[in-house]
Amino acid sequence: MLENLAQSEEKAVLCAGEILVDIISKEPGKGLQSSVLFERRPGGSPFNVAIGTRRLGVHTAFLSKLGGDHFARSLLEYLESNKIMTKYAVKSSHHKTTLAFAAIDDKGKPEFTFYRDNAADVSLSKHEVEDINPKDFLVFHFGSIALLHEPAASTYMKVFDDFRSAGVATTFDPNIRPSLVSDKPGFLRLLHRIIPSCDIVKLSDDDLSFIADHPERSVEQMARELPVKPEALLVITQGKKGAGVLQQGKWIEVPGFSVKVKETTGCGDAFMAGIISQLVKRGMDLSDIKSIVAYANACAAIVATRLGAANAMPEEDEVDLFVDRYRH
Repeated sequence: MLENLAQSEEKAVLCAGEILVDIISKEPGKGLQSSVLFERRPGGSPFNVAIGTRRLGVHTAFLSKLGGDHFARSLLEYLESNKIMTKYAVKSSHHKTTLAFAAIDDKGKPEFTFYRDNAADVSLSKHEVEDINPKDFLVFHFGSIALLHEPAASTYMKVFDDFRSAGVATTFDPNIRPSLVSDKPGFLRLLHRIIPSCDIVKLSDDDLSFIADHPERSVEQMARELPVKPEALLVITQGKKGAGVLQQGKWIEVPGFSVKVKETTGCGDAFMAGIISQLVKRGMDLSDIKSIVAYANACAAIVATRLGAANAMPEEDEVDLFVDRYRH
């Protein structure tokens, strides 16, 4: 399916999943328990990827469900101001916007607490996606916490299956939040249904440890245990260390960039946006995979220097300048 991904004026990347408001601590290192100062930001992993992909110069559409509150109206305006196609953003006046509080703990790891009372983004139903034609798109990207709740999980899986059946490339990032997973065996079964069918799978090293049967093994060993397709691309992000790539049985390490970290929310989403945008622009030429992943690492590094979520996603020229500066 990957050979079908080529640059097109008419076709877009479709990103699908949660859209929410991040309430981010402005006091890195204090964690949620001790933080006092917070800032509101638009967020949600697939939403961040959509914003990031569009800012990197790729035509992008977003699929989710928005509530009827002030937060939802703000999020819709944000999508439109970033020139994201909102035709598939379903509106519901009866639902609310998910709130996610985020902070960085004293070990540099992100902490999250979610408030999902009657949440819109996990209430998307199958009948609300019937007009989506996979052939109108270059790639379908999905994943994250929207897969933990019905009816959204079944709906996104239907769209995923439709894209696979149509021969359109698919990318997946589970973006696992362990505190939200109430049924780990059931969630792992779902992941083991998705991962072997995807063309591009991106996991963090923490995601990989959550999934692995033997999390004490090396990242490469755990990656090789995953049931990916032989022709698929598996990418494992490892924070400041960069990323590891498993491609046709070969493991490749691509180092990250050294930056002064301000906040890490959205770094993985910027990385995913970097991968998707590069693959689209290169017409799926994977001969220089190191360059593609290095570009994605640069996107993530830029976001790490800012207060995170969608607002932090870099523009195409910013990434080009960043890469050129480090190259010289």
